[in-house]
Amino acid sequence: MSKVGIVFKFEAIRQLKKPTFWISLLLFPLGIFAAIGLSTLNSVGIEDYLTSPELGDKKIGITDSVGLVKEAPAELISVADEDAGREQVKNGELDIYYHVADDFATSHKITIYDRAADTGLFNTNSFLIGQILKSSVYSKLSPEDIVLVENAVEYETIDLDENGNQTSVLGQAIVPIAILAIFYILICVFGNRLTMALVEEKENRISEMILTSVSAKNLVIGKILSLIALGFLQMVVFIVPAVAALIIYRDNPAISGILAQIDWDPVRILGNFALLLVSYFMFAGACTLVGSLMPTARDASQYIGIVMVGVVLPLIFMNNFIAGEPNIVTYILSYFPLSSPIALMMRNAFGNLPPYELVLGIIELGIASVIVLRWTVRSFQKNAINFSVVKPHFGPRKSWKKF
Repeated sequence: MSKVGIVFKFEAIRQLKKPTFWISLLLFPLGIFAAIGLSTLNSVGIEDYLTSPELGDKKIGITDSVGLVKEAPAELISVADEDAGREQVKNGELDIYYHVADDFATSHKITIYDRAADTGLFNTNSFLIGQILKSSVYSKLSPEDIVLVENAVEYETIDLDENGNQTSVLGQAIVPIAILAIFYILICVFGNRLTMALVEEKENRISEMILTSVSAKNLVIGKILSLIALGFLQMVVFIVPAVAALIIYRDNPAISGILAQIDWDPVRILGNFALLLVSYFMFAGACTLVGSLMPTARDASQYIGIVMVGVVLPLIFMNNFIAGEPNIVTYILSYFPLSSPIALMMRNAFGNLPPYELVLGIIELGIASVIVLRWTVRSFQKNAINFSVVKPHFGPRKSWKKF
């Protein structure tokens, strides 16, 4: 087995044996699914709470001199004026009292009196009168008018490509954007672990002993490859339950609607997948480079933020990537090595990346990965036993003095 393979095996097994690795591996997807479940329960509970008020359980009065409520429910009690309604609420004769302003045509105002102890913080009484008024108005409308008022018109848009064939811009972007999301999760979850890959040995003062049996090049490459493999393992743990949930709940209207829109474009999908692989390797090299320059994990964590800002910078200018025509900002972010991964993936997902730019982007990221890897190897060779923060220096000092 090669030295790189030995380092890869050792680092992977060492990480897999750590309980903290499995906790972080399982905690992230479990946390996501728990948040989704709580959000679903919360939305269902609020919807039930908002849509379940029953008139029969409450004594409700109203003063409607304007005549907004054409067909008032039998439970509504007509009250002579506002003062009488307020007094009845005060005495407990009414739970809720609505007063429609005499100048409603201009003020559009309805005053609501209720007992604070009964309503609580989340008051739905305005929703209740709104439903009553809506029902009164709808009773005078035709089914076609109701569809227009409710904005329930179903629009069907058919997009055509340059050849006149039916296509879907959104459908083609769904899977490439999912690949972009995988890359973003990888850098968020594994960014710190990649940075600590070389700092750990320096902080434990064992780097000089390791370098007596393994070269810096083999050590760095082996560590990067092992951590990349562990990152993809975590993605598999996250994706498999997600796909299983999609299959189980495929009949759910929301999920079935999304699945029905997916348009499988092999060029975009393979393009983003290629960008994911080469970008993750480049990002891993940048993180380990920062780690090779720092003496402790605390120092490394302070500087890795610079790399993270560069990677997520395109998200701030997302509107530039959604637009049909790229501009100068789009091109700068697409070819600056740290920002190019997400920038190129977004452009490819939205169909704004020509094939030749996709190839150029992959080549650029590949070259950047090799350069960063060489810098990391040289940096670790020079700073393996240096336990203070150092300035980056990757070549003979004489060659720098010429400039």
